Amino acid sequence: MRWLREFMSLPVYLRSMLIVDLICSFGSGLVWPIELLFATHSLGASMSQATITVTCSAVGALISNPVVGWLSDKRSAWTAMYLAMTFAIIGPLIFALAQTFPVALVAAFISGLGIGQATAWTSILTQISSEENHSIVYGINQAEMNLGVGLGAAVGGLVAASGSDLLYRLSFAGRAAGFAFVVVALMFLDRHYQLRTITANRMFQARQISVSGAAAPSQGEHPTIAGAGPLPRVMLTMGMLTIAALFMNIFGYSQIDAGLVTTIISDAHIPSWSLALVDVFNTAAVVTLNVIFLPRLKNKNHIRILRSVPLFWAAAWFLVDFGLSRPQPMLALAIACFGIAVFGLGEVMLGISQPVVAAKLAGPRFSGRLFGFINMAQSLGYIFGPLFASFILDRKTVLPLLSTCAVALLICSLPWLLAIRLPSQTDTNASPVPTA
Repeated sequence: MRWLREFMSLPVYLRSMLIVDLICSFGSGLVWPIELLFATHSLGASMSQATITVTCSAVGALISNPVVGWLSDKRSAWTAMYLAMTFAIIGPLIFALAQTFPVALVAAFISGLGIGQATAWTSILTQISSEENHSIVYGINQAEMNLGVGLGAAVGGLVAASGSDLLYRLSFAGRAAGFAFVVVALMFLDRHYQLRTITANRMFQARQISVSGAAAPSQGEHPTIAGAGPLPRVMLTMGMLTIAALFMNIFGYSQIDAGLVTTIISDAHIPSWSLALVDVFNTAAVVTLNVIFLPRLKNKNHIRILRSVPLFWAAAWFLVDFGLSRPQPMLALAIACFGIAVFGLGEVMLGISQPVVAAKLAGPRFSGRLFGFINMAQSLGYIFGPLFASFILDRKTVLPLLSTCAVALLICSLPWLLAIRLPSQTDTNASPVPTA
């Protein structure tokens, strides 16, 4: 299998880190189905109050991601990672011990601060892998993240169905223990393979390239960074990528949990178990399609692959709405599942392309900040996406909610991606990362 061969071709420390992240993703998925039920069942909150925990978590992530990104670039991605993981451990522990709803809100905010570990994690992967391995590393990372979250959510769904306060609290404690294991594992890998030295050397080389050699630009020239062109142009392009990511999260990713859930639940002729089936279909599609396409697309034009994401997601939302308009329940569900599989294909294209494009644009010196802004855009998307869904649902519109999101994807996100131009060639002066 080509995907397995690609994975086995990576250095041992990279394979180990990707397996560790699978465990981390399982813990993240485990509590997703539980958090709102815990607030209502165990802490006496109403459902409208319980949703505030999601907002608190998103606000924490909004604060954390850019700070962690800046710290990754200016200090160390490893320091930023351990700081964020500290919050990721403390937050679930407070949930496990919470006796009142306000305490749960504090726990959600602290857990949100821990979400910044995703920014540091991507920055670390960027710095310890060679540029030619970026696409395979990011693609595998996205696949195992979806697999871990999907498996965790499946177990969390069983725990949620039990209605047991003890199991809810044990799940939060288990998440904290899982994150603690990740920290210990990273410390071991860091020490054994001297990964901090690798990242420090990579950052030093990037700074040297940017301030020496081409570091004395003639009058009227702009400073450059490795392989990315004039700095103002790089910053502008990074901004366009972040704005595109924001709109893709508002009208794409966030609607998996907002518009899609609302659309299916409100459809009386669809069985109540349909939502679980659609979620399983999405996870299976992401993992399977990643195995198929990652080895074949890893060296293709990544900006073109990224531009396909809004197209796939728009097609998915049109398919879901078309399917649910069919009078036969099984036909409606079959078309909706096919639509969500198309959405999964877009997720695969995103995982293969967006981190690679970001790494090429930002280089080692700015990768932490750019990944931080992209992850911040995801947090904003999960705030504004549900608000947009509520706004559309409260009004009589020409198109259904998901079809409206499809049109918005094409109008609001695709033009930004079409405007992005990557440098024609990558920096040839940067030394490759050791492949011990």
